[in-house]
Amino acid sequence: MKKRVLIVIGFVAASAVYFGLKSTSSSAKSENTMPCAAAQRGDLIIDVLEGGNIQALKFLEFRNEVKRTAGVKILDIIDEGYMVTEEDVQKRKILVRLDQSDLEEEIVDHDVAFQQTEATYAEAKQNIEIEESEALSKIKTERQQLRFSLLDFQKFVGLDAAESILKRLGLPFDNGTLEFYEEEATALIVKSFDSSRLAESALNQEGMNPFELEAETSLASNVNFDNFLANEMLGGGEAEQTIRRMVDEALVAASQLSVVEGSVEGAKRLHERDFITKQTLENELVSLDKAKLALQRSETELELFRDYEFPKEAEKMLSRYEEQLLALIRTKREAMARMSQIYARFRSAKRRYELELKKRLNLEEQMASCTIRAEITGLVAYGGAEENYYTSRYYEGISQGATLKTGQPIITIPDMSDLGVEVNIHESHIKKIELGQPAYITAESLPDQTLVGKVSKVAVLPDSNASRYNPSLKVYPATVEIEGTHEFLKPGMSAKVEIIVEELIDVIYVPVQSVFVENQDQFVFLKTATGFERHLVEAGAHNNKFIEVISGLEKGDEVLLKMPDDYEPTKLEMATSSRLRINSGESSKPSQVIAKTSDPDDV
Repeated sequence: MKKRVLIVIGFVAASAVYFGLKSTSSSAKSENTMPCAAAQRGDLIIDVLEGGNIQALKFLEFRNEVKRTAGVKILDIIDEGYMVTEEDVQKRKILVRLDQSDLEEEIVDHDVAFQQTEATYAEAKQNIEIEESEALSKIKTERQQLRFSLLDFQKFVGLDAAESILKRLGLPFDNGTLEFYEEEATALIVKSFDSSRLAESALNQEGMNPFELEAETSLASNVNFDNFLANEMLGGGEAEQTIRRMVDEALVAASQLSVVEGSVEGAKRLHERDFITKQTLENELVSLDKAKLALQRSETELELFRDYEFPKEAEKMLSRYEEQLLALIRTKREAMARMSQIYARFRSAKRRYELELKKRLNLEEQMASCTIRAEITGLVAYGGAEENYYTSRYYEGISQGATLKTGQPIITIPDMSDLGVEVNIHESHIKKIELGQPAYITAESLPDQTLVGKVSKVAVLPDSNASRYNPSLKVYPATVEIEGTHEFLKPGMSAKVEIIVEELIDVIYVPVQSVFVENQDQFVFLKTATGFERHLVEAGAHNNKFIEVISGLEKGDEVLLKMPDDYEPTKLEMATSSRLRINSGESSKPSQVIAKTSDPDDV
């Protein structure tokens, strides 16, 4: 029994040794067959490789400018691919001819309405000149009447008295103050007719008094003219002259009365002595009565003039002057109101005329656009220079007899001396791209020809058309300008563009598929004499083939190009991956750094 147990133990041990050796041999064989690559030292170019189409950066594009809902037909069009020569440009060769029959009919109909509009505009313009002339005449007449009324008042009460009275009332008292008064009043009138101010006034108050410059009562009624008589302030005016004349007449009457009284006294003495008859005495008495009446009449006239006639006439003349001041303002207001209406009608007619004229010019421009002539030399291409799939589906193909929509590109003549490549930069690479970066261009039809260029334009926002059917796709249009002139290049050719982002000098680099990420650690599988080992590294920039290794490897170190089949992630990685599988069903294997769309900052 003991011997049997020893035989079994020996068999098990022998089996274990056999299978262990077999497993080691199989593992070694597997390691020997896995692809490897050696770390290299040298210069590494970091680039972005994209495909695109060659396009002319400068071109002359002709679009349909005829605005018709139903479109416009192409009557004649030159063959696509025709080379426009200098002779064609000089002779103004017709490249495209569109149907213009509808435009001709519309122009004829428009001319009839336009003539009436033009006549209305001319009439409104003439009415302005007529109304302005009449308004100025009325204002001139009122201004003259105002000066005359001032002169009449000054003449009646005297210059000094008139100035004193007018100053106290705050009214103009001479030509200078009259001009100032009129200027201020005119400014107020013009301001009152300002449309914006009227709109504000309508919001802030109920109505607005159009005659706000007029007084409710006469200022002349507040003047006490008796003071001027009592203080002898009339000066040399007409009223003072009248008073002097009346005083003189009263003095003469008093003198005559004294003479007559002396004559009567003498006649009485002579009659008592019977030297004269009674009739003669009676005649002397009658002359005395007449002299008394004359003196009384003179004194009464002077008193009436002082007490009644003078203040009445003075107030009347002052009131007339005051009224003329207001009449001038009223005339100006009426003129302004009338001119506002005239200007409003003129502006309306002018606006209508300008719209109709603009419409006429637009029709003529559309008519002229129906014939497209050669302007520059170049190759004729149908459609627009920047057409894409979506716009081409919207438009009908360019051909003779086709119907064009408004704004549809008809033909394009590119400038063959200035070509470039239109490419779409994936969002993962867009922050690497800058203006002026060098680039190498290879046309697919001529792969042995490498051209030099530079980035001349980069879009700020992604292309919305590119993400219409794939919302997750974000690409940014960019333009790479090709240096020099190359006759073999044609617009529309497919090309590959290699944009040089950075040139790393004397660095260690390995193939991109040899670097992996696990728990935010970057590592490679470093080949050793006994197999491989997980080796941490620090990776840098990369291109589509190689990645920079900042630290962790030396030149000649061999790394595996794929993950070994029997590699087990660390416990932390396994725990994290298990949670990920539970939450989202994702794989728990370590991620590989390299992906064409991966962000290098995440490496």
